[in-house]
Amino acid sequence: MPRYPFRCSKCDLEFEVSRPMSEASAGATCPADGAAAERVFEVPQMAFKRPPAPDAPAAPRASGFSHHGHSHGPGAGHHTH
Repeated sequence: MPRYPFRCSKCDLEFEVSRPMSEASAGATCPADGAAAERVFEVPQMAFKRPPAPDAPAAPRASGFSHHGHSHGPGAGHHTH
């Protein structure tokens, strides 16, 4: 069941309410003081994996971990900066 974050309008307590999606827009009261609470809307965390543009060159395939312009593949030695 989804959990929805709320914040008390009186004491600023943040808490979650578990309820069906069909009741997502229903109000809530603070469990500490019984005051009306407001729903907190958060930006969902998503990872976007977009396909490359049709005219973009193919990305090189590395055989190991790559960062900062160099790779750490099999047999790679240490590097100095």
